Amino acid sequence: MSDIICFLVTVLVFYYSIPYCKRLSVSIISEIRMMNRMKKISNSSGNKYDEEDDDENIGLTNQGPAFGANTLFNFIAEKNKGLVEEMQQMLLRAGIRQRNALEEFMKSKFIAGIALFFIIFLILSTNDIDIPLEISFLLSLILGVIGGHKLTNMNLEMLCTRRKDAIENGVPDLVDLMVICTESGLDLNGSIRRIARELRTSNPILADELSLTAIELEMIPDHRQVFENLENRTDCLEIKTISKTLSQSIEYGSSLSTSLRDLAVESRQKRMLNAEARAAQAPTLLTLPMMFFIMPCLFIVMLGPVIIGMMKSFSSGG
Repeated sequence: MSDIICFLVTVLVFYYSIPYCKRLSVSIISEIRMMNRMKKISNSSGNKYDEEDDDENIGLTNQGPAFGANTLFNFIAEKNKGLVEEMQQMLLRAGIRQRNALEEFMKSKFIAGIALFFIIFLILSTNDIDIPLEISFLLSLILGVIGGHKLTNMNLEMLCTRRKDAIENGVPDLVDLMVICTESGLDLNGSIRRIARELRTSNPILADELSLTAIELEMIPDHRQVFENLENRTDCLEIKTISKTLSQSIEYGSSLSTSLRDLAVESRQKRMLNAEARAAQAPTLLTLPMMFFIMPCLFIVMLGPVIIGMMKSFSSGG
């Protein structure tokens, strides 16, 4: 029993420590990565964009093999192209855009699998249950491979969810600032740059995406491709609505300020509706905590003196 408890505690510590380490590393290298990216794009500003070349989508694809010179990972990528594309998309949505991000993510899968293999093998081989060594090794290998794959994916999905929530929380402020900038006479690119600078302290994740979008607007003539890149990186419904509105306004020549003003009202109303929905769910979510933590205490406080008095009366009467 103690070995099972140690195993569960180890898995929980491993599961909850990875997100904090990832967030710390991402926060440290985010500014350096953005500066390096801006330098690379500025150095290649003389190159023309070819609309028929899919590899020129800034921030989405890379030329050459997915894992560089790593033969093993490239072999796995050739056999599982759909899985590799899904991991690349998840890494983009998590804000991890360095060139070797996919290779480092695969290495983390292998390291997590090896760590879980040794942990499970030590637990199974040192407990009191009579399990043959071969079965313990095979079971540890299977659980290590599956656990390492699943845990790293869960960690990446958690980072994507937190980044998406942060972007969604900043959308109403983004729309309001875009209305102010467009009505003051700034063009779309200048408005996005100014908003990214203003949101740098309050919402750095959204500011990072806007800065990259402003760079792409200067480099890519097709604005629809730029907004599509933004939608793929954020995976946010509000951002998709804003990008479609901006794209249609540019294409048909309609007023940006009017469309954005309507979007600002809708975003504020949606935030209010989400807050009301969460408030309505509060009684349901508090039912189980009240049953397991509050009600027993109330019963002890109310019935405890009565039970003690009855016990004393029965003992004195006997």
